[in-house]
Amino acid sequence: MVRTIEAEAGAPIDILVNNAGIGQVVPLALMEEEDWDRMMDTHVKGAFIVTQAVLRGMVKAKHGRILNVGSLAGIKMMQAPVHYCTAKAALRGFTEALAKEIGRYGITVNCIAPGILEEGVGDHLPPEKRADYLRHCALRRVGTVDEIGELVAMLVSDRNSYMNGATVVVDGGV
Repeated sequence: MVRTIEAEAGAPIDILVNNAGIGQVVPLALMEEEDWDRMMDTHVKGAFIVTQAVLRGMVKAKHGRILNVGSLAGIKMMQAPVHYCTAKAALRGFTEALAKEIGRYGITVNCIAPGILEEGVGDHLPPEKRADYLRHCALRRVGTVDEIGELVAMLVSDRNSYMNGATVVVDGGV
């Protein structure tokens, strides 16, 4: 995939946003090993494979931006599935370790950790969980996809040339 994109573009990929994700609500006691593996494969192994594939071009160019999309559930203790929280926490560790490893090549690696948004996971929350989130949120509202998109655009741009290894929490103040 990476070779095809780079061949068609005539240049190496210089921006990567790792945003693949799945959700599954199952308590640990009832979780199957396959459930755990699927969550880790999608969130963590997927980021590893794609990042590794684009890195050669970024290193050669001595420039690149990698942004991993985590979750508030990977940062704070929340009532969320254990395998989901673990996968999102792993992305934070991946971000920090990789940032240190490849920073010398002019490549930044950061992570965003959104709270509940008006779309996506937020659409599937039971009303009582959404209300509980809003009770703890200083802004008393969920975020928007546009707000996250604006932040993503800035984080992968040259306007963000010094932040590296950071996880930006975007949760309205939970």
